Amino acid sequence: MNAKTIYRLVFFLLILFHFEVSGQISQGGIPIQIQIQKLKTSSSGTADLVVMPAIDNQKMRYMYSQTNQNRLKPFRFAHSFEVSLTPQNSGKWYSDGEVNVWQLRIRSSGAYSLNLILEHYSLPDGARLFLISTKTGETKGAYTSANNSDSQVLAIEPVSGDELMVQYEEPVKSISRGEFRIIKVSHDFIGITAKDHRPLGISGSCNVNINCDAANGSEDNRDAVCRIIIEGTEICTGTLMNNTYLDGIPYVLTAYHCINSEIQAQSSVFLFNYESPYCASIDADVSRSLSGSALKASFDSLDFALVRLNTIPPYNYRTYLAGWNRKNVAPTTSMSIHHPLGDIKKVAIDQDAAVTANFNGSYRSNGFWKINRWEKGVTESGSSGGPLFDQNKQLVGTLTGGSATCTLPTNDYFEKFALAWNYRKETNKQLKAWLDPLNSSVEKLNGMSLNSGVNRCKPFTNFKDNDTYLASQILDGGSKKGYWTGSNTAGFTDFAEQYKFSKNCEVQGVTLAIGRLKINPLYPNSYIDVQVYEGKDSPETLLYSEKFEINKFYNDAMNYLPFKSPVKTVGNFFISYNISQLNPGDTLAVYMANRKADFTNSFYLKNQQGWSSYIQTYNTQNPYGYGSALLTELIACNIDDPLGTKQIVFDSPEARFFPNPISGGSMLSIQTIDPIDCPEEIAVFDLLGKKQKIPFTQSGQNNLSLDFAGKRPGIYLIHLDSGGRTVIGKVAYIP
Repeated sequence: MNAKTIYRLVFFLLILFHFEVSGQISQGGIPIQIQIQKLKTSSSGTADLVVMPAIDNQKMRYMYSQTNQNRLKPFRFAHSFEVSLTPQNSGKWYSDGEVNVWQLRIRSSGAYSLNLILEHYSLPDGARLFLISTKTGETKGAYTSANNSDSQVLAIEPVSGDELMVQYEEPVKSISRGEFRIIKVSHDFIGITAKDHRPLGISGSCNVNINCDAANGSEDNRDAVCRIIIEGTEICTGTLMNNTYLDGIPYVLTAYHCINSEIQAQSSVFLFNYESPYCASIDADVSRSLSGSALKASFDSLDFALVRLNTIPPYNYRTYLAGWNRKNVAPTTSMSIHHPLGDIKKVAIDQDAAVTANFNGSYRSNGFWKINRWEKGVTESGSSGGPLFDQNKQLVGTLTGGSATCTLPTNDYFEKFALAWNYRKETNKQLKAWLDPLNSSVEKLNGMSLNSGVNRCKPFTNFKDNDTYLASQILDGGSKKGYWTGSNTAGFTDFAEQYKFSKNCEVQGVTLAIGRLKINPLYPNSYIDVQVYEGKDSPETLLYSEKFEINKFYNDAMNYLPFKSPVKTVGNFFISYNISQLNPGDTLAVYMANRKADFTNSFYLKNQQGWSSYIQTYNTQNPYGYGSALLTELIACNIDDPLGTKQIVFDSPEARFFPNPISGGSMLSIQTIDPIDCPEEIAVFDLLGKKQKIPFTQSGQNNLSLDFAGKRPGIYLIHLDSGGRTVIGKVAYIP
């Protein structure tokens, strides 16, 4: 195993031992159905309804389009109403003897979506809170005691439609009562939810999706960038940042004009992986979000804000902590990753050097990097706070504003990370205190994955940049028999996508691009079974099966389906879905590739005769036997470790590193249980991944001493082989 590989593995392993993952914002589940009880016990159809004052969507859109005279680039999409709604002063209570259920309907006529902010949020174990669109059935939740936080603030993602129901469920025998107060209701006058497809929020046609070939090599930084909804009304962009202690603290850097108060930090929702899986545009999955943060540092004249997320992103969010460069040196080329108009993740590229510039009189003189002209893409409202990466893929600034548009992609301004570092000495107005807690004085730091080992995840799709997609009908003469990828009368019940791996991996879930979705309201629930099969040329051995409720799917969008248990695979395998549990009147189909001159195929179907590839299936619409693929994205982990790789152990009883920290003239002692295999191959790395020459002596098969005299203070990463395993240690050196 070479030093470069070990260094990467060290970074991946470090943060596992500093935090526990507390889970994503929504815990899932199905609300209790109490409609029958309600009809029997409620004497008024509006007793549980609160109606917001009227809003003119067109007037709001015009008003906010005229208010950005400073050329700042947040995206205002909603108007908020301050309210004070609790289970004690509004809504209706019901009970079935085991669970008490509280319901409150909130309506704001004409809203594309509604979102809520709650304070004093504190739920007991076993209690659940849901938000349900009364028009579309979209459900958010359950929110539970896992969402309790020190701030007691919970901001919830938008729910489509202009009326939602808040449903709180608490066991009758709960040892304590839940508490929360709805303090803000926000009326979406733009349309940012997947069901509405942002009718006025689609970004300019010159924008480039992040998974296009133009952005190749930026996959790590892609996974550091998130979309932020602030106080339910504005959208900005943020970036997860690495720090010199390498402890995985989830700091997010954005703009001061996006987040400049503790309540804004507490009331923000951070959405990860909101992107098309390939180069063409399709509305992305919106399930991987986190609620709430704490403001750590901000400064108006340099327009930056650093917050710490309340929750560590789960590993299936595949997040990355971006590296940075604090030297005040202009990048020779630049890249920005962002969410224009709240849209799916985009990239803007400048092949020329940025220049030092002023933004306007409200900000520090010469405090900004100016992009004279973007060669690819552009930024727009909603891109505010988005990162500027230099030629080494290290962050050097965040977007404040500018005049760039698709028509004229010129003059965008990014605050200088170099000045935000420690221009002000107060810890709450600088980045240094948080991103260099070791006071190491390093000028630049590489990024690192927030998760490691078996939890190091990546996305995979078989779609190509030039593929187009459709929900293709099965045609038999002049009649239609349903869809090749879903509901049909032609006898197809299962549909699979083949994934080819040369190594083992663990499948965490799959994202399906739902192209057609219609649910018969006469039935309460409809399901599909998602399955994982081993097999070389077709699905053969069933490894895993899990049921998913289609009532929660978004139409014409990507839908992430996380597995309850990771599925271990070796080599080729298939992900399939079975539609036998759909109800009469339901329709479901997944988008497929519309290939007209490509024989590449990864799409398989099953009927009574068994499995066959799309090429092999009799198809008058495809007489030349062109291939196809299902528009899916696989989330797989542990993909970098082939079978047989030596086990890696971090700071375990198999080895002791002491004293730690090392101070003064002390030597670092290493003691191992098993003999050290090759003492001469011990490797030591500094924070930047540079291998350091450290003198050592061996006093026995299980003992080494290292001398750090003359080295710079900081964290050092040590690896050695003992008993056939690679052991990794992290030590601090303080002269």
